[in-house]
Amino acid sequence: MAPAVACDGDVCRKVGAEEAAGAASSAPAATEGPKVFQLLGDCLLGPAGAQVSVSSITGPGKVIALYFSAHWCPPCRHFTPQLASIYTNFKKDHVRKDDWEVVFVSSDRDEESFKEYFGEMPWAALPYDKREAKAQLSKLYKVRGIPTLVILDGETGEVITTSGRDAVSSDDKCENFPWRPRTLEQIMEGAVLVEPTTGAEVPALERLRGKVSLLYFSASWCPPCRRFTPKLVEAMEKLRSAGKAVEVVFVSGDRDEESMKEYHSHMTWPALPFSDKKRNAELNSRFEVEGIPTLVVLDEEFKVITTDGTAAVASDAECARFPWRPQPLEQLNGGTASRINDGPVLVLVVDAADEKAAEAVANGALADVAAATKAAPDGDDWGFLWAHRDDDLAKRVLAFAGLVKDPEAELPAGHVAVIIDAPNHQAAWDLTSKGVEVSAAGLSGAVSDFKAGKLGAGKKLGGDDEDEE
Repeated sequence: MAPAVACDGDVCRKVGAEEAAGAASSAPAATEGPKVFQLLGDCLLGPAGAQVSVSSITGPGKVIALYFSAHWCPPCRHFTPQLASIYTNFKKDHVRKDDWEVVFVSSDRDEESFKEYFGEMPWAALPYDKREAKAQLSKLYKVRGIPTLVILDGETGEVITTSGRDAVSSDDKCENFPWRPRTLEQIMEGAVLVEPTTGAEVPALERLRGKVSLLYFSASWCPPCRRFTPKLVEAMEKLRSAGKAVEVVFVSGDRDEESMKEYHSHMTWPALPFSDKKRNAELNSRFEVEGIPTLVVLDEEFKVITTDGTAAVASDAECARFPWRPQPLEQLNGGTASRINDGPVLVLVVDAADEKAAEAVANGALADVAAATKAAPDGDDWGFLWAHRDDDLAKRVLAFAGLVKDPEAELPAGHVAVIIDAPNHQAAWDLTSKGVEVSAAGLSGAVSDFKAGKLGAGKKLGGDDEDEE
């Protein structure tokens, strides 16, 4: 058995079993403070078997980088030496050399691989046996791939950036430490935009201030982009006719300037110049653009309203929901379906005469439940989606959840309610078969029972086996 460790302030030391038991009995429960610090615990592993007190790397002015990585991952093994070099030089020469710590959060498949890989690192690590804490950290920061470097404020635990890998690797002298992303206003300071027909230049902020801003990341070579652009043109015509203060900026992903200009000629809004590549790259990084088309909607103070603007516009032909603030209860579509990847989602498929009637049923049964759940602790993890029974995507989601075998077939009569938890349990719970009433009381009770683990075993996604809990 490994020796016990007790931490007092900034010092961690090995202790005997009796002292460890006494310390544990007298220590207050770790229920206060940022969740990330609770998950890290009191002590981390340091290089060469040393112990690192979490309290020594947290506090005012401190910055923590959680490094999600693994020995078996080639991109990780490529990035780790680069990060180690930057970190080592930072610790030698940087004016804030005492303020930054990296913590390795391992996805290795066994402890020996973890030890070998950690031996190449000059920073701290979450102990390998804290597998549940590792899983919770991955969930907390929605880590879907590695290497991922999440940079946190060491006092509040708040996220500075989840794009730490890009931020650090492009700043080897750490001149921009702690890599806090700039606001849109800061990024666009001094920038110009070009008109689609005349090519005339206009100061960017002069054009955008006081308006809802839509950043349109798109490219001529992208078929989904070319299908969406006419829809956005129509939406802008409606919004301008209604007197809305709104502007779009085309941020091109085209491979050459001529292609960009030709594509831009089909738009009715200005673009960031093709030559402004540094600002283009920063915008893509700042708003974590992973695919196109992406439409980022910002309010009059340049605060993000939604990064799912494409789905919002596509599902709101009359722009009745402008500026498309996210709602607790959303219609299932190509944009909102990704909620299933983020946490537990309650999907309600409504048997009604048409989509409008289905929306009314969904709002009556689920809107208040969604709002209350999302306002509760950890509520941001939840998603609530509704769809009409004839919706093809709804049928595919039910097939994914194992509730129907043929997504092409007509659904049986009646509403269908299901909770899908892909990231945590990889399972689904058929609420309808459990006798849950499609009402605010019934669905609220189901959510509470799910949280309390009272729904029993769920059906494994992609298989016929029950979820073992």
